[in-house]
Amino acid sequence: MARPLHARTPHARLTRVLPLGLLLAWSAGCGCGSSAPTGDGPLPQRVLLISLDTLRADHTGFGGYSKDTTPFLDSLAERGVVFDNHFSNSLCTLPSHATMLTGLHFPSHGVKPTGEGEPITVLPHRAKTLAEKFQEAGYFTAGFTTHGAWLNELYGFDRGFDHFYSSWDGADSIIERYLDLLDEAPQGNSFTFLHFFDIHSDNAQEGPCLPYRSSGKLVKEFAGERPPDFTGCSSRPGREGVCASNYLKDLSNKVEPLPEDHLVFLKGLYDAGIRWLDGRLQGLFEELEQRGMLEGTLIVITSDHGESFFEHEKMLHDTHHDEVARVPFLVVLPESSGVAPHRVEALTQSTQLSATILDLMGLDPIGQVDSLAPAIMLGEEPEDGLVLFQGHILIGTDEQGEFKFVKTGRNRVPVFYDRTQDPGELTDLLGGDEGSVYKQENRERLTAIYARFNELIDECKDLNKLVRSGDGGGGDLTPEQYAELRALGYLGDEEEEGAQEP
Repeated sequence: MARPLHARTPHARLTRVLPLGLLLAWSAGCGCGSSAPTGDGPLPQRVLLISLDTLRADHTGFGGYSKDTTPFLDSLAERGVVFDNHFSNSLCTLPSHATMLTGLHFPSHGVKPTGEGEPITVLPHRAKTLAEKFQEAGYFTAGFTTHGAWLNELYGFDRGFDHFYSSWDGADSIIERYLDLLDEAPQGNSFTFLHFFDIHSDNAQEGPCLPYRSSGKLVKEFAGERPPDFTGCSSRPGREGVCASNYLKDLSNKVEPLPEDHLVFLKGLYDAGIRWLDGRLQGLFEELEQRGMLEGTLIVITSDHGESFFEHEKMLHDTHHDEVARVPFLVVLPESSGVAPHRVEALTQSTQLSATILDLMGLDPIGQVDSLAPAIMLGEEPEDGLVLFQGHILIGTDEQGEFKFVKTGRNRVPVFYDRTQDPGELTDLLGGDEGSVYKQENRERLTAIYARFNELIDECKDLNKLVRSGDGGGGDLTPEQYAELRALGYLGDEEEEGAQEP
């Protein structure tokens, strides 16, 4: 439970010690020339972590997109460190953010959506959260989340925050609340987590309704004229009232036809929503600049998952392909740090976020994956990580290149993509008549990858037992919360054909 403002007192600044390699980077530079990161400035005082729910990496300007969706974020990227191959660890908001804030893989923390009437799984009490680490170090901590049914106190997301607010509010309301808090709260060292849900498809109950929200001007700019037969709702007899997110779910389940001009329009609506939120972020940063709150602040911007537009026969975010799995990861250090802008090409993942932030702030990292601070401070290209997605998908590299291994159910052949030769993941090398041939010719490679996968899963199982030892049972979601999730397309109903993970 968050403490009332009047009960808080400014925290004394603590002496912090960086790991030796990074300490040298902060204090002396790396001696690699003017174009390399140097890191010869003081430690930041503040951390601002921003999660832009449902933002896919390749629909940002700094991610290579041709449309001008993110002019403000692009300006930040020009003076920051951009990770070009960064992956989420889940296609779902709930476990993805649990990973971000604990540094634990999905199977290690075990936080996931549950069925109606089933007890929920809260953040493990033995697993330190990012906010708890900062709070223990004397920072003022504040969290604002905008998924009212999941990223809330019930699941344990308020842990470690002096001030915590969970709601379904839009960006304008959250920014106003955050700025009001800044005007009241202590102005010393601080850690703030802002989660914005605005890019996500809408949860409107009545139509006609556009599935993604922005403004009329932006819709015209990015999506053009609405197709005359497009309503944002299902045209299937008996489902005319199925709109917004649930309409997109019908499209994904192929119970609703999707003409090409409708798909183009939907993608434009999504882009308009990104541009709308980018403008709100620009306004937020202008306010922070006026308050003198950007100088000395470490800024980290990322997302929990992306969004599909039938690249692999799906809408929403029910797939393991890059349109969902690859997300932005942008780190902007204060100018006084001396770190030059650069890009990192290695495979990285959200599991590294907490360790990286703490490492950059001179605090002991948490989680089960190495920090990326050396890549940020020293410009060292890290080794490609083993990205664990959804607990049964491994993305990595070996001597033959980049791959994706998808473990399927019992007695079913796994799915395997050679991402170096097939970056779009269009050909399952173990499927069809040619699959047995590939398996025979590449048995050694596949055996080694499967062994790496099993080792990682065993590690996660052991860690899950450790962090959950002594935990009590979770609570239940209310009927109102389940209704909210259903409106967003997360829960099905008996009329729908097929099933979709949240």
